[in-house]
Amino acid sequence: MQTKNKIILLRISFWTGAIIDGIVGISMLFPGFWSTFNGLNILDSTPVLNYALWVGAPLMLGWTMLLLWADRKPLERKEVLIITVFPVILVLMANNLFALTSQLISFENIIPQLVIQSLLVLLFLFSYFNARNIHD
Repeated sequence: MQTKNKIILLRISFWTGAIIDGIVGISMLFPGFWSTFNGLNILDSTPVLNYALWVGAPLMLGWTMLLLWADRKPLERKEVLIITVFPVILVLMANNLFALTSQLISFENIIPQLVIQSLLVLLFLFSYFNARNIHD
């Protein structure tokens, strides 16, 4: 693959992650919407849920900004993809599996998230390893 295409793939990875993180981060600012979006209709918007989501939302939105920052110099900052996979996405996936096995979220509601997360892991790892031999 040509260097130009490898850089484009890095940028696609950064932007894909940023868009998904941005959507999730914004949804976390609205706990009622977030609960419905995640199939947790049984949860009322309690102060505890609001607090937990509002703690996580700035972190998710901050990661969105980190991915957009990395996109500005994709070769120099390609390692951001690795730290996005390990631990961020993999821990989120483990949390989703915990929610599934705890019967907090149904199989039908968690599978789309796990599929998206798995595709992001594959995209990010492929993009990183594909570009690792290009020097800044």
